[in-house]
Amino acid sequence: MNGHRLPAAPIRIALMCENPIVYQTLGPRLSADPSLNVVGSYACTIDTVPAALTHQPHVIILGISRITHFNKIVVQALRQSAPAVRIIMLPSYVDTPDDVPQACAAGVDVVLEKSIDTPTLVEHIHILLSQAV
Repeated sequence: MNGHRLPAAPIRIALMCENPIVYQTLGPRLSADPSLNVVGSYACTIDTVPAALTHQPHVIILGISRITHFNKIVVQALRQSAPAVRIIMLPSYVDTPDDVPQACAAGVDVVLEKSIDTPTLVEHIHILLSQAV
């Protein structure tokens, strides 16, 4: 894609969401793209970090209602356990202008609105991985 190297096999994605409806809807939408493989869906808690990393995802998507201190702790645990994994945060809304920079400082690679359409999210995933190579 645009001269960048992406994984030869489908991109492995793990979903960590606060609301099960998010991964029940987002997972099938992403899996419809042949370049992506959703390898698991997990609650967005510190306890599920090891499970979310089981299948060595290239990308972890956090579907959350808003950016909180707790979410940033989950991100830090993911980053510490798997430094190479790319982390996308999809909040429903952002409370303050400082939320996004603080999430990125905790280890998030990109923050996008949860309302993002699937083709645009897929494009962001490809761009993020092409930059990581």
